[in-house]
Amino acid sequence: MINVNNKKLLIILSIIAILIGIFLRFHIYNKSVVGYPIGLDGEYQFYQLKKSINEKKFPIEGVFLNTPDTYDSEENSRVPGGYFYLSYMIKYFIGGSTYEGARFVNLITSILISIIFFVWLYKRFSLATFTIILMLMSVNLYFLNAGNNIYNPHNPLLLSFIFLPVLYEYLYNDKKFIYAVLLFPILALSAQCHFSNFFSLIPSLIIFLIIRWKKDTKENIIPLSIGVFISFLTYLPYLIYQFQNNFEGISKILGRKSEIDAVNIIQPPQIYSILLFTTNEPGYKYVNGIKDIINMYFGSNPLYVLTFIFYILSFVFALTVLIYAYKHFFTKKMLTDDDKKTNTLKELLFFYILYIIISIVFYMLANIGAGRPHYFYSSFTLGFVPIIYFVENMNYIKSKYINYIFLYALLNLIAIFIYRI
Repeated sequence: MINVNNKKLLIILSIIAILIGIFLRFHIYNKSVVGYPIGLDGEYQFYQLKKSINEKKFPIEGVFLNTPDTYDSEENSRVPGGYFYLSYMIKYFIGGSTYEGARFVNLITSILISIIFFVWLYKRFSLATFTIILMLMSVNLYFLNAGNNIYNPHNPLLLSFIFLPVLYEYLYNDKKFIYAVLLFPILALSAQCHFSNFFSLIPSLIIFLIIRWKKDTKENIIPLSIGVFISFLTYLPYLIYQFQNNFEGISKILGRKSEIDAVNIIQPPQIYSILLFTTNEPGYKYVNGIKDIINMYFGSNPLYVLTFIFYILSFVFALTVLIYAYKHFFTKKMLTDDDKKTNTLKELLFFYILYIIISIVFYMLANIGAGRPHYFYSSFTLGFVPIIYFVENMNYIKSKYINYIFLYALLNLIAIFIYRI
């Protein structure tokens, strides 16, 4: 079994996970090089990018809220703010003004952004936690796809690798100024990539800070206000353009809302997606239900049976960890090797459940509909908070059991590696 006190072994496992993660990223990238975007959304987004470049227009609006009938149509409403197309444009130019070049830059960018998250993990938690999360994340299919394709919901997923460490540090540190300033601008950029953030993560953070008003929000209102002001500045080009054009874009958004209200039935969103993000579920659309899942793993390669076993085990693990973390949360039995760390993880678990409640309420009030999994990509890393607590707690009070978690993470790494190559 793996000895969690053997730092050399944990470092070796971490290096193996990093190498496998990087190999899979480039392997998947090479397998999908076609020279042009795949899928209707990708085609439209690339067309709009080229149109902005050819017309020498600074991007001030995002993607269409619903797919237009023709490439040149501007009748449909678009996401306020131009961060998605601005980042796309930068990747495009750095990548030699080709789609594949931009996609390669996006791949490198996803790796660089994730480093922030992993350095934070290494700094704040045990080496055991760092190694286990690294092994799970290196083969996480959502994370791999976010680096492989330029697609507007992938930007919020990558930004979540910055948001969670910033939120943790805001809660953990006595000196919160810089973290308080950064919170809202990160979410502002996420919202400019996908409109769903206005109905999930943004109101969740606002209500979370209101609940904490006496605890620390009041004394940090200045840096938080600075952050809100910076967020406003990111929307300033859009607002100026709207003012000059009689708020045409905002009117289209309101018109789109009226269309939705006339058609949709009020229903809760697919918020369970936040649990799926931590599993081996690839997020495919299963037309034939469970039959499609079975066909993925049986028949083509006998070794895929191992992958299917860990596909199931990933759900068991994710659900077990979630129940374990929240049992401790609600019974006030949360415990790690450091009280400050414990209290911060407690606050993050509270934010996790608040996010779920707020998202359900706001989606239903806005009558948006089911809200597909990619609507919640901005909460991607938040789903790993229960796993972080679970490993930290186990490592402190039941260290002999953590060997089984290591064994699961290692075999899962191997199973997904076999499947993806």
